[in-house]
Amino acid sequence: MPVTRKMLVPTLVDAGNLNAQVNNAREILSEWDVPGWQVNTLAYHQPDERLLHNPHIQVTRLWRKHAWYLHLFLSYLRPYDIIFYPGVTPTDAAGLRWRRRLGFDSTVIVTLEGLLGDTRREAEYSALAGHPVYCQHVPAAMLARVDQRNQEANHIIAISPFLARMGNSRYGNKISVLPLGIDTSCFYPQQRDRNARLQIVSAGGVKENKRPQLMLELAHRFPDCDFIWYGDGIMRNSLLREVGVRGLKNLDFPGALPPLQLAAAFRRADMFVMPSLSEGVPKVTQEAAACGLAQVVFGFYETPTVIDGGNGFVVWNDEQFIASIGELIANRGLIAEFGRAGAEMSLAWSWQQVARQWREKLVELAT
Repeated sequence: MPVTRKMLVPTLVDAGNLNAQVNNAREILSEWDVPGWQVNTLAYHQPDERLLHNPHIQVTRLWRKHAWYLHLFLSYLRPYDIIFYPGVTPTDAAGLRWRRRLGFDSTVIVTLEGLLGDTRREAEYSALAGHPVYCQHVPAAMLARVDQRNQEANHIIAISPFLARMGNSRYGNKISVLPLGIDTSCFYPQQRDRNARLQIVSAGGVKENKRPQLMLELAHRFPDCDFIWYGDGIMRNSLLREVGVRGLKNLDFPGALPPLQLAAAFRRADMFVMPSLSEGVPKVTQEAAACGLAQVVFGFYETPTVIDGGNGFVVWNDEQFIASIGELIANRGLIAEFGRAGAEMSLAWSWQQVARQWREKLVELAT
């Protein structure tokens, strides 16, 4: 069947890129099989093999070194019916701007996967939500680019109802909601006995907004449990030094793990905790649930992946966070109950199912 529709996905689909947004784009495109559609996307290193061998997808290898910026810009300056998942770099902004100047008529579809802002915007979102809301603070120039992109987009796909509510207040009533998926062939539960010493894990960038330093307090409060944070970042070395200074034998920051190893580590653990206050829908909570872990997270971002009293506890301050972890430590039966509930919830999160929803939505928005 001849190609009648063309879509540009101007994000990198390198196989080795572990960035969450890059992974989302790869998975949405991984089984693209819509007749009459041609998808163009980009890679700098080796592309994901699933996309490379998909006849509906053309992967362009970007020019080397600094020339890739120009190549990314030029990729925007072709006729497409849809631009999906444009980035927020100055190059992406220039590409979209010059498309408009040159008269290219395309449907631009962006995603809303978290809240960026400052203290003023946090106050606005908090008033709307009826509870405190925290944003990821970014430079003013980046925030301006994100706002312009979202305001000028034809449609925004939010990854949670909460984000959709916040987005509607700022960008208008052009937002729908679709979930993100996980690789359930990698993240799945297994039957086993609980550890003699409970193992409590977290994962993510070891940086200030994730608040990994709270693990020091947890390790001090609960010396009969082992605590592990999987991930890398600017705070990791200083936290390891602090672990040594405090003599905490039950806390480690071993670094980042690839998905298969992280999934295996989750299956060895008993509980997942997330100290950060600002998230979108943290995929790691989906992955932890799929591996059968009870969870404790904060409620400020209203994640749909943790139901208070269902597959974990949702808390609103550090005291509740520590107390809820203590409640689970004292009740292994509740840990098991929450873990089973989370694994059951995760059955609806397979990318095979979720990617189909995204494909159908994109085709719908193009008609």
